[in-house]
Amino acid sequence: MHIKKTQMPTTWPIPRKGKRKRFVAVPSHATSKGISLLFLLRDVLKIAKTKKEARHMTLNGMVKVNNKTRKDVNFPVQVFDTVNLEKANLNYRLEIVHKKFSLVKISAKDAENKVIKIVGKKTLGIKKVQMNLDDGQNMITKEKFSVGDSIVLNTKEDKIEKILPLKEGANVEIITGKHAGEKGKLSGFKELVRGRDYIIKLEDKTVSLPYKTILVIE
Repeated sequence: MHIKKTQMPTTWPIPRKGKRKRFVAVPSHATSKGISLLFLLRDVLKIAKTKKEARHMTLNGMVKVNNKTRKDVNFPVQVFDTVNLEKANLNYRLEIVHKKFSLVKISAKDAENKVIKIVGKKTLGIKKVQMNLDDGQNMITKEKFSVGDSIVLNTKEDKIEKILPLKEGANVEIITGKHAGEKGKLSGFKELVRGRDYIIKLEDKTVSLPYKTILVIE
């Protein structure tokens, strides 16, 4: 599926106007959270000139997302996912830079891990809990955690390396809104009638933001 450039989310990393292509490819789902492999291979990295070339790469197992081979060019790559092009010895992570998605080159070692926000929790039995993650995955674990924490997931082994608690002093990244891509430290909380806001100390100011806008990264 394609949409006009003028309709694409402002986070997508190509100009909205231009003479060459009026339409861009959209992912099969999770449109607001990421972009399609076709878009990345053809329009961002420019290692495929056409959809046919991009499809050849995916169908022949040349592209991995989070260390899993993906054969659908419409598969959505979400923020903090890794893209592995093993034959070219290239690894990237989709990050937010200046409020736009950006493929940042990383090492093969760094490409083994992904930070993911915990958005839900369900008790299944004694010492057995289901962890619901922001990217759609569910994991069964005996680890202690709270909704809002993050995990460092080894995507090669599907193993939780570390729990990153959402607490005072935690290093966070803002993932949506006008401060998207900025990093800071959680310095406190502001209690509201319903829920709370999180006070984040950035490099040059302090902001108060809702829970859904932040991700613990360290």
